[in-house]
Amino acid sequence: MKEKWWHSLVGYQIYPKSFQDSNSDGIGDLPGIIRRLEDLEQLGINMIWICPVYQSPMMDHGYDISDYTKIDPMFGTKEDLKQLISEAKKRGITVIMDLVINHTSSLHPWFQEALKNPEGKYGKYYIIRKGDGEIPPNNWRSLFGGSAWERIGDSDNYYLHLFTVGQPDLNWENEELRKELYRMINDWLELGIGGFRIDAIAHIKKDLSYRNLPPDGPDGLHAGMQWFRNVEGIETYLRELKENTFDRYDCFTLAEVDDIPEERLNAYIGENGYYSSVFDFCHCFHSQLDGKWKGHWKEMLADIRDRVFERQKKMEGKGFFCNYQENHDIIRVPDRFLPKEKQNFHSLSMLPVLYFFLAGIPMIYQGQEIGMTGYPREKIGDYEDLATYNNYQEYLLEGMTPEEALEKINATSRENARTPMQWSSEAYAGFSDVKPWFDVNPDYVTCNVEEQRRPGSLRDFFRKVTALRRDSAYEKTWVYGSFLPQEQETGQIWGFQRSYKGQELIVLVNFTDQPVRTVQAYLIRKVLLDNYERTEKPEQGRNTIMLRPWQALVFESDGSDLI
Repeated sequence: MKEKWWHSLVGYQIYPKSFQDSNSDGIGDLPGIIRRLEDLEQLGINMIWICPVYQSPMMDHGYDISDYTKIDPMFGTKEDLKQLISEAKKRGITVIMDLVINHTSSLHPWFQEALKNPEGKYGKYYIIRKGDGEIPPNNWRSLFGGSAWERIGDSDNYYLHLFTVGQPDLNWENEELRKELYRMINDWLELGIGGFRIDAIAHIKKDLSYRNLPPDGPDGLHAGMQWFRNVEGIETYLRELKENTFDRYDCFTLAEVDDIPEERLNAYIGENGYYSSVFDFCHCFHSQLDGKWKGHWKEMLADIRDRVFERQKKMEGKGFFCNYQENHDIIRVPDRFLPKEKQNFHSLSMLPVLYFFLAGIPMIYQGQEIGMTGYPREKIGDYEDLATYNNYQEYLLEGMTPEEALEKINATSRENARTPMQWSSEAYAGFSDVKPWFDVNPDYVTCNVEEQRRPGSLRDFFRKVTALRRDSAYEKTWVYGSFLPQEQETGQIWGFQRSYKGQELIVLVNFTDQPVRTVQAYLIRKVLLDNYERTEKPEQGRNTIMLRPWQALVFESDGSDLI
C-alpha cells in the first residue's frame, strides 16, 4: 500500500456549539476552539473534525445549511476560520470540516426559489413529486420520524426530506446542481482546510420509482432504507465528486457510510477509492441498555468483539476505517457499556485501548478523554433536539407511558453527548461565563479538564494512548501492520496482534471487574502501556497472563512466543 500523509492521523471531533464560548453568549464558537488548541496539542491529536459552522437556522444543529459559503455568525467569521487553520497548522494539526450535501436547509435561497416555481431551475435542484391531495407520493418514513414527504402549500406537490422537514433532499440527478456543489467544495479547500467529514453521503442516490412499501409500523410508513441508501448507481456520483474536488487537493475525506459490501470496499476506500476513509459503525448498535441484551452481557461483548475483528480482517490491505467509540449522534460510551457503579479509572481507561490500536484512524470525541457521561433530564421539555422529540412521540405511539418514554430518551438520546465541554469546576464548567445553550452536567465539579491535568488521570492516560499510537518506533505497525485476533475462551477478553516487518505488538483488554487468565501464552519483551501503571511485568503463569480487573495491556512480543 502506498503511504499517504493522512494514514497516521489521530483525530478529535469538535461539536463547536458545546466546545468553548469566547464571547459570553452561551454558545461555543471558532475563537473558543482557537483558545483550546494548546489543550488539544497536549492531548496528542493531529487532526480536528469540526461539526457544521455554516450559516443555518439550526433546526438540526447546523446540519441544515442555508448558505454554504458563509460561517454562521453564532460561530464567528470566515477570518476566524482562517486563523484557526493557521494556528492549528503551527501545532501540526489539520482541520477538516463537515460537508453536508445530501440536503440543504428549507431556508436556502435555492429551495425558496423552488417553492415559487417547482418546475423551474431550482425546483429541479430538489426532489419534488406529485401526491394526491393530502396523500404523499409514497409511504417512506423520514429518518427522524413521520412521513419523508412534505406538502408544498395546498398543491399536489411534495418535497422529499429524509431528515427533518427543514432539510429538503437535493436532486443529485441534476448535473447543474452537482457542478454548483463542486465549486463550493473547491472554494473551501482553496481556503486551506485539510478535507471533509462527509455527512449522509450514502443517501444522495434514490430509487427513482419512489414506490410504496408494506408498512412496518403503526404509522403506516416504511423505513425504506434500501431505496435511498447505497442505491445502485451511486458510484457514478461518488467518482465524479472525487475527480472534480478531492483529487485536486490531496485532501483527507471521511465518509459517513455503513453496510459497504466487502466486494465494494476497494472501490470506496481502496488505493484510488472514492474516500480516504469511512467510519466503522459495527459496534454502535449495541448497548448495555438495549432490551435484548439485558442479562446477556457476556454474549453482547463477544458479539461486538467478533464483529469488530471480522471487519478488521475484511479491511486488511484494502483501506482504512475510522475507529471511534463516541460522537455527537450517540450516547457516551461509559453509559453504553458500563453500569454506573462500574465506572472508575480502570474501566474508563480500558475503553480507548479497545479501538485505538486497531487498523485504521482513531477518533476521540470531545469530553471522551475525561470520561464525560450523559445527563438524564426530568422532563422532555429539557431537551433541544428535534429527533429526540420525534423519538419520544414514537415511544408514546408504541404504547409507552410518558414516564417510560422519558426513561428511554434519557438512556438513548444523542443530545446527552452534546452537553457543554467540562473544562473546570468554575461556574458553567468553564465553558462560558453565562448560562449555556444547554445545561451542563452537574458532575463537572469533579469531572473536568483542569482536575485531570494531573498525572494518573484519565486524560493523562489518553495522552499516553495517543503518544503510543504516534510513537515513531511503533507507528508503522499500528498503521500498516497485519491484524491477527488472539483466541480467548471468553468474549470478555479482547486480544489481538499487530505485526509489521518482524515487529509484533500485542493488545490485551479485560472487559470485566474480575481477574481473568488468557488462553494463549506470551513472552513479553517490553510493556508499552498498562492502565495499572506497574513498572514490573504483569503476573505471568507458565502459559498464560493474569489480567487484573479492567486491565488494558499493550506490549511488544518476541514473535515466537505464541503457543
